[in-house]
Amino acid sequence: MFGYIRICKPQMKICEYDTYQAVYCTLCRHLGRHLGLPARMLLNYDYTFLTMVMIALSEEPSRFVRGRCVFNPAKRCGNCATHADAFEYTSALTAIMFYHKLRDNINDATGGKRLLWQMLLPYASHVRKRAMKLCADEDALVDKYIRRQFEAEHRAVESGDVIVDELCQPTADVISAIAVKLSTKPDEQTVLKYFGYFLGRWIYLIDALDDLDEDLQNRSFNPLALKFHLTAQDTAERSEAWENARQFGNDSLNQSIAEAIKYYELLDFGQFKPILDNIMYLGVSEAQRSALMKGMTDNPKEQKNRKTGVETS
Repeated sequence: MFGYIRICKPQMKICEYDTYQAVYCTLCRHLGRHLGLPARMLLNYDYTFLTMVMIALSEEPSRFVRGRCVFNPAKRCGNCATHADAFEYTSALTAIMFYHKLRDNINDATGGKRLLWQMLLPYASHVRKRAMKLCADEDALVDKYIRRQFEAEHRAVESGDVIVDELCQPTADVISAIAVKLSTKPDEQTVLKYFGYFLGRWIYLIDALDDLDEDLQNRSFNPLALKFHLTAQDTAERSEAWENARQFGNDSLNQSIAEAIKYYELLDFGQFKPILDNIMYLGVSEAQRSALMKGMTDNPKEQKNRKTGVETS
């Protein structure tokens, strides 16, 4: 999870933002309480979104109280006094994902970065063991996803035949499987399966678009770079191929999020619907726009003339 599923704060009511922030802060508390203080640093918007979906689909009423921030005791913040199971689940899932992402980073990195990741591995292993008491199935699932992702990317590099749908598949499948866990009702689980699939596809693609220039500079794997045969020189020159890659990425993102929203609209989120609507209709669009604009020239006239534009639908 990469933190792309976030709110569009300027378009939220104050009461909605306070509720969202309370869920965010409560998840932070649970991470610290169950996995140790450093685990609070693993918190991101994606896990907050998953927690809010799980709470929204629960039949248990929500109750929020005011508390003190652990990092800033002078600051008062919201705290969700209910739905402990949702917070425990996403806390454990955060630890599981952190461990496997760290192992993947160690395999990919070299030099100082590799050493840094290796230094973090003992802590990641520790929190993973604690998390597996609740998320053993998810641990096996994420491990399988990492291996499938590596194999798909290796095949693409070896053959030169880049089929983006195949490269998206492992991420889409793992997010789909996790989304199903957010409800206990069979009819909702069926919808969540497809909602999670297309959302996972969107996550993989936006990460590729957001990291395109950096991956080219570092010679790291990127599906868009490989598909359009890009080099670091394409980034420097803002070549036609570079423009085409970004346009393709944006179009694919629009298709994926449109499909995800089709299934999202079939779910009843009760009192949390305005907040989740803000995320799905505005927040993800803003994240996509930000990724698309990343690396663009600061010259407004040249930005306007870019073929990719900055509009999302």
